[in-house]
Amino acid sequence: MVQLLILYFFSLKATHGYEIQKFIQLNHMDEWNNIQSGSLYYAIRKLERDGHICFVEKFGEGEKKKQIYKITEKGREMLHILALEEARKPLQSISCEKFLFYPIAASLTKNELVECITSQQSKLQQKMNNINQWYKEKESSGCAMEFVTLEYMKTSIENQLKWHQALLTHIDETIMAAQKISALIQKIDYMTYTP
Repeated sequence: MVQLLILYFFSLKATHGYEIQKFIQLNHMDEWNNIQSGSLYYAIRKLERDGHICFVEKFGEGEKKKQIYKITEKGREMLHILALEEARKPLQSISCEKFLFYPIAASLTKNELVECITSQQSKLQQKMNNINQWYKEKESSGCAMEFVTLEYMKTSIENQLKWHQALLTHIDETIMAAQKISALIQKIDYMTYTP
């Protein structure tokens, strides 16, 4: 997800890693998501080595010099690939990268999003069918712990189905919100921004 966020940010404007780090901190992504600002610079160097972003210029004085990067065409292709991969992943925990959805929604077409969502719903429904079958098989011989585990799994899948259905139902609204966030990122200098 770190590479997806970086490529998304650079697709909106040429900037430096510290601005992205400030954006992560201001939005508390390092607290509720697996995006850590410390891994940011490593990912930027890797993206540059792989030709997904390129160096534009340096600005600032002394040790405070900032390196400005922009996305390349190869980077735009990778952004699309990473967004598709992330959109296709299941929700797994409260810190799941998929909850940070705007880079995905801003990087894919509506049809791609709908395909990913409906595919995930289909997979989740199959898992639900399996759990219901296991439950039936355990009815006569299962222990309490097995039933609690199956109930936990069932509730988790129900919540994931609910999340994906809400996303599908409100897909246009979600895409518009992602576009607004993209416009804000383009407009705001997070280096000087104070909430």
